[in-house]
Amino acid sequence: MKKRFCLITIIAIVIFVIPLGLFIQKYITKNNIGQNINQTLGVWWWDNRIDDYYLDFAKQNGVTEIYYYVSNFNDKIANFVKSANQKNIQVYWLAGEYEWIENYSLLETKMNEFLSFQKNYNNLFSGVHFDIEPHQDPDFEKRREEVLYQYINLTYRLKQNYNNIYISYDIPCWLDDVIEFNGQNKRTFEYVFDNSSSVTLMSYRDSAQNIYDFAKDEIEYAKKTNKKINLGVETQDVSDDKVTFFEEGKTYLTQQIKALRTLIPQNYGVAIHYIESWYELKE
Repeated sequence: MKKRFCLITIIAIVIFVIPLGLFIQKYITKNNIGQNINQTLGVWWWDNRIDDYYLDFAKQNGVTEIYYYVSNFNDKIANFVKSANQKNIQVYWLAGEYEWIENYSLLETKMNEFLSFQKNYNNLFSGVHFDIEPHQDPDFEKRREEVLYQYINLTYRLKQNYNNIYISYDIPCWLDDVIEFNGQNKRTFEYVFDNSSSVTLMSYRDSAQNIYDFAKDEIEYAKKTNKKINLGVETQDVSDDKVTFFEEGKTYLTQQIKALRTLIPQNYGVAIHYIESWYELKE
């Protein structure tokens, strides 16, 4: 009787448990972007109060770098950097205010705080990820050329003053204005590439091909200058559904990111905006 019970138990495991495990594995695989060892998968992390299960989610989905918003540097920040590093994820300080464009001293104050953190803690940021958007200036359309000139000057000064720090910039896809700066006439986004370690392009569209097509000029300049570029994808609920994967959901997003990775060079990457909206996407 005992042997018969054991045999029935084994059969039950084979019939029910193993298929269940295969189903779970298939589900995880379907919804997991995975990690390409040569390609970045970044994610914006705007709220440093959220729980560590978001970090576990990032790791499970192949994230290699986090852009972590910090207004005040402290032990909690250092602990997060340590936790992420233990999961083989690099963390970059995410910051940006349009006021810095016209008031560089405000930015220098924040840079000094960043450098103090880097000096006094063991778990360090891998660099800086700036989200400084000139179009947020209320007078941008009235003073467009002037604001863009000042923006270019900001990137130039940062390169001159902090050339030993990895500095990346978020940029929109429309920075095509030709501006004269230091005796040159170039498109605004070209100056940003020149003055940065890398660029993340907010190439927000809801298919791999459209994202790639939207970014062609910037990709070509990245190749020309041997700079790295990440292509950004949007997941939050916005009014224009063609710029976000919010409507399509997590499974479709995963499919399109995998497709996008086949279109871009191996040393380029993808960045997802942002960790909470990505996590909360419907399947």
